[in-house]
Amino acid sequence: MANHSETESARMFFALWPDGRTRTALDQAAGKVLRQCGGRRTRRETIHMTLVFLGDVPLSRLEQLRVAATGITLPAFSVPINRLGWWKHNQILWAGTDAVPELLSELSGQLRERLTAAGFSFDTKAFVPHVTLLRKAQCPDREFPPLAAEWKVGSFVLVRSAQSALGAAYEIVGRWELFKDI
Repeated sequence: MANHSETESARMFFALWPDGRTRTALDQAAGKVLRQCGGRRTRRETIHMTLVFLGDVPLSRLEQLRVAATGITLPAFSVPINRLGWWKHNQILWAGTDAVPELLSELSGQLRERLTAAGFSFDTKAFVPHVTLLRKAQCPDREFPPLAAEWKVGSFVLVRSAQSALGAAYEIVGRWELFKDI
């Protein structure tokens, strides 16, 4: 009989996890727009920006995921979160940036290269940096309030996601620091 840990899998993704100030700014923006658009608000503690979504991964490969992320040597950077938008096709209200920092694209790209080399499958759609604030929102023809947050990125994380009646529960199972300015 197979070992249970060899057959068990979990939904996994690499992400940026905001500091308290950034999380508060994004949560407040969600609250303001919720009154206009309705929908289901992202829980404050689960606000994040996905870098690479892997989907279901056998737990027996968790250490391989950690190894794939180890050794990325990029400096810390900032992401200006200055834009709110709405995608009609999936009814998502999101926060993002008008100017994607080169280091953000580089981080996602390096993760994708390392995951490919390690034999992992992942969502290969183009990286569109955004933070989901509302799901099932109805925001056609809406003017959104201004947003001016600066997300200081000093690390990235590997997250395990579990679905429940309350929504997704996230567990950070790995964290990698970026180089700080000296």
